[in-house]
Amino acid sequence: MSDQEPANPPGENTDKLRLFRWFFFGVFAFLLYQLLLILSLFSNVIIWAVSLTLVFWPAFRLLQKRMHGRSTSASLLFTTGVSLLVLLPVATLFWVVIAQSAQLYPTVSHWISDLNTRAHGDVLTLLPQWMQANWSQLRSYLQSNPALAQFDPQQFLLNNTDALSLRLADVGAATARNILLGIVNLTLIVVLMFFCFRDGERFLQWLFSIIPMQREQTESVALRIYMTTTAVIRGAMLTSVAQGVLAIIGYLIAGVPLAVLFGVLTGLAGMIPVIGGGLIWLPVGLFMMTESEFWGFFVIVWGLILISLSDNVIKALFIGKEAGMPVLLIFCSMLGGVNVYGFTGLIVGPILMAVLMSFISIYREQYLVEKTPGNDSG
Repeated sequence: MSDQEPANPPGENTDKLRLFRWFFFGVFAFLLYQLLLILSLFSNVIIWAVSLTLVFWPAFRLLQKRMHGRSTSASLLFTTGVSLLVLLPVATLFWVVIAQSAQLYPTVSHWISDLNTRAHGDVLTLLPQWMQANWSQLRSYLQSNPALAQFDPQQFLLNNTDALSLRLADVGAATARNILLGIVNLTLIVVLMFFCFRDGERFLQWLFSIIPMQREQTESVALRIYMTTTAVIRGAMLTSVAQGVLAIIGYLIAGVPLAVLFGVLTGLAGMIPVIGGGLIWLPVGLFMMTESEFWGFFVIVWGLILISLSDNVIKALFIGKEAGMPVLLIFCSMLGGVNVYGFTGLIVGPILMAVLMSFISIYREQYLVEKTPGNDSG
């Protein structure tokens, strides 16, 4: 009888295959996790670079065709053009803001000092004339209400102005640190945009090939992400520019000190959902009321009617329409994204919502099979 190698039982081969799969996907998941940890330091830069690439992608493709498909040259030329188009106006505005920000601390300190001086005398002098005339009725109402009887307007004002003074003292150091960090991030975004323009299409095709979904479904999700990202960025940029310009005009008319600086801050705050530029123009209007009741009311009315109206109109027209989602849903995702991810959440929140909506559509089309009389067996 010849010696023969015993055949492996079928169950043993199955166990080896299962062990290999567990080992492979375990190592794969570990490597992906480590990669995410490495890239997390640059997550904001990556998100903004990719998002800006998507916004300018149609124009880049047109340039690439004009240059007969030379990707590297077209990417370098287009990245330089985008940098000049965006960075030159930003740099000009940046120097104006820097020049005025040197006066920010003494200006606001003067306002706070004036509030403190007048509040130590009589808080009634800080109120507009029409409120001073009805102050006795308002005070009677406060004292008659148990929930408001303990409220002391003068003490409340003093406590808050003192806290504001302490926070204002740290503005200089924080501003210098944020400016340096912003320059580094802008440089990284520009460099990464070049590689996104040059290699983005090849990377996207490779990514489509390894995702375990049907090609049509993958492209549907990618298209939803593209539409949402471009709509949010374009809408946010247009809203910010419109609110900044309108705010500067209003502040100059009212004679607000550092009008350009406060206008830029109003435009930047305009990107924040719901609250928007009101974070800036409302306090400015209230401070102006202590100097001139008319111009203080003018700033507040200007902010309520023109600045806020431009925010609602632009976002409704550009974001909701182009993203193909309800405006309220987009606003909620933007607000929640800012709460979780910070400023970058303005993009991350709507993107996650767009992916979720795409997956819901795929689930309804592929997996949610409705029973009909023709499908019943038996």
